[in-house]
Amino acid sequence: MGENYALKTTLFSLGLWGTVLAADAQALKPDSVGWPAPPRVLLKAGLRLTHFSYSGSGQSWRVVVPLSVGAEYRLSPRLAFYGQADTDLQASRAAGRRAGRRTVLPSAALGLGLRYYYRQPDQSHPRRTASAFGNYLALEGNVERNELTGTYLTVNASRRQAPTSLTPGVYAYWGTQHHLRRAMLYDINAGLGVQTPAYYNYESLTPARYDLTAQVNLRLYWGFGL
Repeated sequence: MGENYALKTTLFSLGLWGTVLAADAQALKPDSVGWPAPPRVLLKAGLRLTHFSYSGSGQSWRVVVPLSVGAEYRLSPRLAFYGQADTDLQASRAAGRRAGRRTVLPSAALGLGLRYYYRQPDQSHPRRTASAFGNYLALEGNVERNELTGTYLTVNASRRQAPTSLTPGVYAYWGTQHHLRRAMLYDINAGLGVQTPAYYNYESLTPARYDLTAQVNLRLYWGFGL
């Protein structure tokens, strides 16, 4: 009698633990409550609104339209490898001796990194794409290209040029990415980074140094999941 009672108690305990473990495992699956799986590949194209600018006076004006494209590849439901490219398209019109219109690309940036989406899905809205987007932490390596107007001396005379600098850097970001409606989404992040000494396409007297920098970015995208 005692042996049968002990056996029943043991079987009941094992069954209870099995039920608990099965429930925990099922809770970790986003599909079990109808949460949509994040797209394996997300393609984005839009504007980097924090770099938009316009200035004008009299018959002169200058406008900078910051274009941005990006792609994310999900290594897991929460971890994504991403790349993005930003460029500032500048159009201007000058009066006087330099009258005329001009379109240039004064700056551009290319970045690669990893994002970890840590926000839990919102159980009160099970059909929202909370598992696909949300708050994230990111580590990114990038390089920035900038054109500046400078003056340098040659053997014969002095002339103007547009020297180019390349500045590598590493940044840590906190951000959030969400849908606005259908294919439109926004991506906001802020972080700190370290920039290494810049490389110039001309002889520069600027001392080489490492700089601690901060960034705040607001991007508005049209996204397409694959």
